[in-house]
Amino acid sequence: MPEKKKDFPVIDVDSHILEPAAIWDEYVPSDYRALARSSFWYEFADQGPDTVVLNGSPASPMRRTGINRLAIYRPGMTPAEIGALDPRQVHPRTPGAQDAQARLQDMDAMGVDQALLMPTLFAEYFPIVENPDVAAVLARAYNDWVRDFAAAAPDRLFPAAVLPMQAPSLAIREVERIAELGLKAAFIRPSFFHEKLPNHRDYDGLWAALERTGVAACIHPSPGFTNPEWTSEGPFIERVAANLRVGHPLSEAIAPGMDNGIFLSALCFFGHMETYPKLKLGYLHSGCYWAPLALEKSETYLWLSPQMKPVSLEPAEVFYNRPSLVSFDAWESSVTRLVDLYESIASWGSRYPHHDAADAWEAIENLQNAGVPGDVVRRYMGGNAADFFGITANGA
Repeated sequence: MPEKKKDFPVIDVDSHILEPAAIWDEYVPSDYRALARSSFWYEFADQGPDTVVLNGSPASPMRRTGINRLAIYRPGMTPAEIGALDPRQVHPRTPGAQDAQARLQDMDAMGVDQALLMPTLFAEYFPIVENPDVAAVLARAYNDWVRDFAAAAPDRLFPAAVLPMQAPSLAIREVERIAELGLKAAFIRPSFFHEKLPNHRDYDGLWAALERTGVAACIHPSPGFTNPEWTSEGPFIERVAANLRVGHPLSEAIAPGMDNGIFLSALCFFGHMETYPKLKLGYLHSGCYWAPLALEKSETYLWLSPQMKPVSLEPAEVFYNRPSLVSFDAWESSVTRLVDLYESIASWGSRYPHHDAADAWEAIENLQNAGVPGDVVRRYMGGNAADFFGITANGA
């Protein structure tokens, strides 16, 4: 097999870690550990279902079978190979999900030079934590752990922090802290926190802090199929799936695009992008197909509702002329067909080590086979991300 080569650096904007027990055992202060475990705790089981505690009660685990879909992919695996795994057998977790050195080796094999690190368990469960004080402690513990994880290769691994959105004042405090530590991104799930979407007026100070510090707001959904109703679209989708008796979860395929699309639409109607013109807003883990549609639909209905002024009647113009980013998947065709829309905002994400992951080689091949110009391929695979996050791209 010929050696795979590229002549430009690749930045993966959507890779994931799988949070270890060390966050609770070592990074949460000792006087908070019992309270933190009763608010949110996840333990993987060698046999049988995982143990999950959320707000003092048992919760549904994300792993439903022996196939740990959160960390099953390894370089070279195909969707067919993953789909052929026996769910009745327990399969080992990908080492790179929790070990930095193993991850760097996987990145090399995948053609990835630098990667943004996103949460997994903290994406699904942490936003549901009710106690704001404990949420702040858990956020600090996670952020300190992922920063230490990335310290194994600080020029290649870039952690995204989580924020205690349960209390805007505590979220602002954590933004200011992580900015001082040099973190470039913050994970924000487009879900309801105490019945408030993150564009609620109560979060004005948070968005202002993100704009002021230059920390990028990464709007990143989670399937939500373990979460209560009305937190995101996931629970509703799973209820529909149960009624249709399809036999498997649908939310991971449908909910991310719905959640990010709803949130972008809310920002359009709220005038959010005009209020914070220098705020870096990235939409990850949902593909990019929905973004032009959400912008066009918002624009149409703003014209039909002129009383919405001073909100811009052309959200697309605002979106494309401000710091914006949308991630795309290796097999996604939108970026190949609509280059004029995506050339300056689209950026590839692997979803490593989740079961639906793909490597950079596949993404590059698909783009080249579709006739995407070379300079646009470079931007898609790393240039746009470097500009957005302020990363010095290196490697080839």
